[in-house]
Amino acid sequence: MPWWVSSRAATLEGEVSLARLRARDEAAFEELVGRHEREIFQLARRLLGDREEALDATQEVFLRVYRGLPRFRADASLRTWIWGIALNVCRSRLASAARRLQQRLAPLETVDAEGEESPLPLPDPAPGPEQAAYGAELRDALELALASLTPEHREAVVLRDVQGLEYEEMAAVLGCPLGTVKSRLGRARAALRQALEGVWR
Repeated sequence: MPWWVSSRAATLEGEVSLARLRARDEAAFEELVGRHEREIFQLARRLLGDREEALDATQEVFLRVYRGLPRFRADASLRTWIWGIALNVCRSRLASAARRLQQRLAPLETVDAEGEESPLPLPDPAPGPEQAAYGAELRDALELALASLTPEHREAVVLRDVQGLEYEEMAAVLGCPLGTVKSRLGRARAALRQALEGVWR
């Protein structure tokens, strides 16, 4: 098994037979989509900044996955391969001239067990009017700071700090060495700190 395949990813893949997927087994493909659809949508939502655009991108990702399964060589984990496709789909959409003109801020949101979106929780030890106002200010500042990053830095922050990928999995998804991932993330975090200067109390 390649070094970048985590035990978690390997376990998940053991539950969906690659042979069944390659044979175009609809039930297996529906299971695969069900397992990965939410996290792929969350990634697209944060990178593209628009719910409808993210929904379209998610559909495109799984269409590409379906078409590409016969050629999937299992050099990486199936999950990592899907994330790589998702990243490429998002990059293509962001690169279009129309997308650059219409790009909006991606809200920091989470999706609960029922699939409902809610704001990313922020530290709020003593809720009150002043603290609530500060929470809203901080949320806005975080959104603006994320939007101000270069696409490659935003990808690094979203994959690691929002989606929680391990460094090795990030390296496989981004197609770059582990050292590059760490240095890119370090520069991205530095840019975020600079963008948030004066906001943190």
